[in-house]
Amino acid sequence: MSKRIMFGTATAALLALVAACSQSRATLSPSAAIPGAGAAADGSTLKVTAPNPMFPIGGNRIDTLEPVFRIGPATARFTETPALQYRIEVYDASGKLVMNSPKLSPGSNGQSSWEYPALLELDSRYRWRARAELGSQYGPWSGNAEFLSLDYRGIVPRPPGGKWPTDPEAVVEYIMDVFPEYLQPTALTAQRIANMEFLRDRVIEAGICGGLDVAHNLKRGIGPWSTDAIAWRINGKVEVVDIASAFDDKTIPLVLHWVIVAGPPGFDPYPNHPGC
Repeated sequence: MSKRIMFGTATAALLALVAACSQSRATLSPSAAIPGAGAAADGSTLKVTAPNPMFPIGGNRIDTLEPVFRIGPATARFTETPALQYRIEVYDASGKLVMNSPKLSPGSNGQSSWEYPALLELDSRYRWRARAELGSQYGPWSGNAEFLSLDYRGIVPRPPGGKWPTDPEAVVEYIMDVFPEYLQPTALTAQRIANMEFLRDRVIEAGICGGLDVAHNLKRGIGPWSTDAIAWRINGKVEVVDIASAFDDKTIPLVLHWVIVAGPPGFDPYPNHPGC
């Protein structure tokens, strides 16, 4: 055999060995990723995707100062996903880290949740992110999710200029303007009912702030609360006020209005009004 043939054979074998080693490293399980060796550009050492922030998100206002954060699971990039844990970081509007969760294990549905262990600041913007961890190794952080904490006035934001509407029709119009997503048609009757109950409570909150003596109305004067009507005490008399049209037809948008209707009133003061 000539030297040229022998050299070509040895070179081919060496190239095959290098390729095999490269493939072996590429398919290492996440648990084989070593800190400081083969770390990604973001510093992560675990070959997994970022988890998916599920709640709270979208810059929306939440109705609590102790939110329960929820994330969807991460998955391994090159092998079967091991039993991962997760960590959440919460930042204030200035970018300061205000809370770091312990390691979180996923629930039966694969999602992980964590209740904030203190009280957030009122009416404040926060952002948060999450990552998967396995031992001392960690995956990439998710993108930042944002939300607004509970306003001290409750869920209903203070009108521009700080002056609450004092006219009944102006109250319901304001609630429609602030919460248009709750007016939309729904596929499920249960969702339609939930949306109407949400709007009813917001009308009561805003109405009280505007100086109206309003409350939940008890059906037939004894209960339970009406879904689409409230009680209004005016001139020494309690009136029943229907506050929505098209409530019973979930296929069309809700329209809020203020219409006094016949029926036995049941004035039930709104519990724990958040103040104005």
